[in-house]
Amino acid sequence: MEIPEVEAHEAAVVSCRSCGATREEGAAACAYCGSDFTIHEQDLDTICPACFARISDRARFCHHCATPIQPEEDAGDATDRPCPACGGEHALRSRAIGTTAALECTRCAGLWIGEGAFRALSDKARAEAQPFPDPRAIRDTMTKARKPIAKQAGPLYRPCPVCGVRMARSNFGRQSGVVVDRCPGHGTWFDAHELDAALAWVKLGGEKQVSEEKARHERERASLDRIRVQPKVPEEPTGIYASTRESEKDWLMALFEALTSRVRS
Repeated sequence: MEIPEVEAHEAAVVSCRSCGATREEGAAACAYCGSDFTIHEQDLDTICPACFARISDRARFCHHCATPIQPEEDAGDATDRPCPACGGEHALRSRAIGTTAALECTRCAGLWIGEGAFRALSDKARAEAQPFPDPRAIRDTMTKARKPIAKQAGPLYRPCPVCGVRMARSNFGRQSGVVVDRCPGHGTWFDAHELDAALAWVKLGGEKQVSEEKARHERERASLDRIRVQPKVPEEPTGIYASTRESEKDWLMALFEALTSRVRS
C-alpha cells in the first residue's frame, strides 16, 4: 500500500502578530491589543475578477458568484500614492484585478479605482443588470452585502491620493446605501467590500429601480398639477356695478372729510 506524500503548506493565521492573542473569526482587529489585521492575515488577498468580492486565497470558486478562481500573483509595486483611509505612512500598491488596474491598501483592503476604469466596470454591470428589478431582492441582498463593510476608519472626508483635495462623500446611485468617496476627474475610493456591494446593486437593477421611481413620481406630480383647484381671482365690477362701487367710494370719502373737519374745529 502506497501512502501519498503530503505537501507542506502555510497554516492560516489564527493569532495576533503583535500580542499573540487568538484571532476571532472575521475580526478586522485584535480584541485585546487593538492591532489591525492585514488583508493577508484575514485571508482576503484574493479578489474575484467577476464580482470583485474579496475571498479566501485557498478558494477555487468565488463564494459570491461561483466564478472559477485562478491563482493570483502577488500585489504589484508600491506607489507614492498615500492611502486615503490609513494616512501617508501607508502607500498604495498597484494591482491588476482581471483587466482592471487598481491601487490597493494592504492594511485596510481599500481600493482606488480611476474614473475610466470604474466607468468600464459600471457599464459592464449595467449590461448584466436584471431587466425587471425586484425591490425585495435588492433590499435583502444589499442588507447582506453591507454587513461586512466595517465602520469607516480615518478622517470623515478623505484626501484624494492623486491631488490631495478632500473628496466628496455620496450614496452610490442615491439609494444603494454604499457611501463612497469620489474625486471628480481622478477616481473613487472604496473601503473594503464597498466595490463589490456597489456593483452588485447595479447588477440587481438598482439603477433601473431608481429611474422607474423617479418617472412614477413625475407622473404623479403632473397628475396633481392637472387636478389641483386654483384659487379664483375676483373679477373687477363692470357696468352698473362699477358705478355703484364708485358712488360708495365717493360717499365714504365725503364722510371721512366731514368727520375730520369736525374734529379739527
